[in-house]
Amino acid sequence: MKFSKSLTCCAIALALSGVSVAQAADAEAKAASTSELAQLMQIDSTGNTLTVTQQSNNGAGNVLTSSQQGESNVSDLSIAGDSNITTVAQAGTGNLTKATVVGDGNTQEHSQDGEGNGTLTDLNGNDNSLNITQRGVAYLGIDNEVTNTINGDGNHIHVEQSSGGHWFYNTDMQGNNNQVVATQLGSWGEVNIDRVQGDQNSIEVDQDGVYNELNLTILQGNDNDLTLSQEGNYNKFTIDVLTGNDNELQVEQSAGNGNRVDMAELQGESNRVDLEQEGNDNRMTSTLFSGDSNYVTVAQLGDNNQTTFDVVGNDNDFDAQQRGNDNQAYLGAVGDDNEYSTLQLGDNNELHIAKFNSNGSEVGVIQNGDNNEVVLQSSYPDNALSSNNNMLNVAQTGDSNGVSVTLASVAESGLNQLDLVQSGELNAIDLMLEGSGNDIAIEQTGGANFVAGVGSGAFVVNGSDNNIQINQDGFGNLVEGGVSGNGQTVNITQVGDYNVATVTQQ
Repeated sequence: MKFSKSLTCCAIALALSGVSVAQAADAEAKAASTSELAQLMQIDSTGNTLTVTQQSNNGAGNVLTSSQQGESNVSDLSIAGDSNITTVAQAGTGNLTKATVVGDGNTQEHSQDGEGNGTLTDLNGNDNSLNITQRGVAYLGIDNEVTNTINGDGNHIHVEQSSGGHWFYNTDMQGNNNQVVATQLGSWGEVNIDRVQGDQNSIEVDQDGVYNELNLTILQGNDNDLTLSQEGNYNKFTIDVLTGNDNELQVEQSAGNGNRVDMAELQGESNRVDLEQEGNDNRMTSTLFSGDSNYVTVAQLGDNNQTTFDVVGNDNDFDAQQRGNDNQAYLGAVGDDNEYSTLQLGDNNELHIAKFNSNGSEVGVIQNGDNNEVVLQSSYPDNALSSNNNMLNVAQTGDSNGVSVTLASVAESGLNQLDLVQSGELNAIDLMLEGSGNDIAIEQTGGANFVAGVGSGAFVVNGSDNNIQINQDGFGNLVEGGVSGNGQTVNITQVGDYNVATVTQQ
């Protein structure tokens, strides 16, 4: 029996090695996930071992009920056939349940109460139910662990871990219409899902505490749903690869600071991603989001938050909201017929849309507050691509705000419509545009506002048949620009005192 326990420990160690620790957490404080469990499993003690093999041949199903109390107990179960019911209850320290289930319609109920306990389940078949409950005080390395491997369709897996410091691993799930529900209460919990392959699968994770993590390596398939709720500080969600169509991701990190969402690669069509963070110093990052007809919403409530997205594809919708001060949003946008909207409420906020290379897209920006900034760049300074037939709308309300627009490229950018509105004092608009048939409308209300060029000097509009309309209402306003090309139209209206307008046409 000691040999059997050693093999089990090796399996656990191999399956559970490689756990990551939240970057925001103190890596030295949190022990490796297998250390405590591996030591307890190898103790030469009076632990009991239960080995059961059941096989249902006619589908009538077998029933197994097991109860173990004490330390270092092992339940090694092998269930084959259909409609079997297995219940295992272990209380104490360092207990292990290992189950191999092959068949359909089987029910597994595993309950462990104590510290350093582990379950290892290999589930093959359809319409099976697996419920695992682990309770016990766990902190800084005194942990309970769950590892599952799922192969089949219509399976339901529910894991509940309380008191913190626990690990849940779903190393592999292949099939369709499977459901995984994980609840971790307390701090220092981790849910690691290595691979999900199939369609119409559902993953729900609820973590309540600090320094909790959900790490998803690969989600591959269509019509899959992922829902994550994390409440507390320094929580983290990472996804390395998502590929497929019609998938939905809903992530909510509430009532906490220093939370992170990191998405490396998302590819596919008609996917929906909803991200929400509530608190300060939170971050959202997506390295590459590519595909068509995707819908992304980002909401950050608090101060000093940041979101960064690179969106590549057509017919995508991207909606970002930041409510608070000192927030930043960075967006790389390449593709046609996309819609990008950003709302920032507060002071000292920034929006950067870089490498905006698009045709037929719409950009809408609203900033309400002081010392806010919008930077929109198409290709500049590498001048590689053009942007045509786009609608760019920016509205700023407050003082000392700035808008910088650069649509400059070798191929030129044409037939774009720019509507820039500022209400307040000491606001600035910097403009550089190359192309033909563009329509530029600028309206400033307030005092000491100016329209000039990017960096310094006069604004620049090069091309032909461009229409420029500038309205300023207030005192001490300034317009300084240069227009070159054929068929250019410039109309400037200034209402108030001490205003200056200087435009050179050639």
